[in-house]
Amino acid sequence: GGTVQEIIEATERMLRDHPHPALRLSELHELVAERFDRTLEPIRLRSMLEEYPQLFRVLDPWRGPWRTAPGSPAEIRSIDPWIVAVTDPGGGNTPTGPAVMRLRESVRWLSLDVDARSTRAVSRWSAIVIAERAARPAIQRQAA
Repeated sequence: GGTVQEIIEATERMLRDHPHPALRLSELHELVAERFDRTLEPIRLRSMLEEYPQLFRVLDPWRGPWRTAPGSPAEIRSIDPWIVAVTDPGGGNTPTGPAVMRLRESVRWLSLDVDARSTRAVSRWSAIVIAERAARPAIQRQAA
């Protein structure tokens, strides 16, 4: 296990060091659970991260009226949102070239300006994240 503060600090470091600028909650949960506590539920991790908006953005493309539709499972809130570190990753350990780092940071910076209440804005940003992930291998090959 670990204290909430230890988990928050380690999670921020994991996001800074990860090659991708944003991770799905399920991806991040796997990293955190591996290091701290396998019994930590994804929904609890999400709640912890949401308590630190100065450190993390939780961008959920599944927000909207359908979330509370009759018959929705109680755990609907745990649908995989994106998690982004708000802080500058200056101390990150990601071994990348300048083009990959510029792309990564562009996606991260765009996340800081997304209106999390706007399903359309979050969906557009999600498409950018997915495109960044798809483009990364080609950019890394070109840089090599």
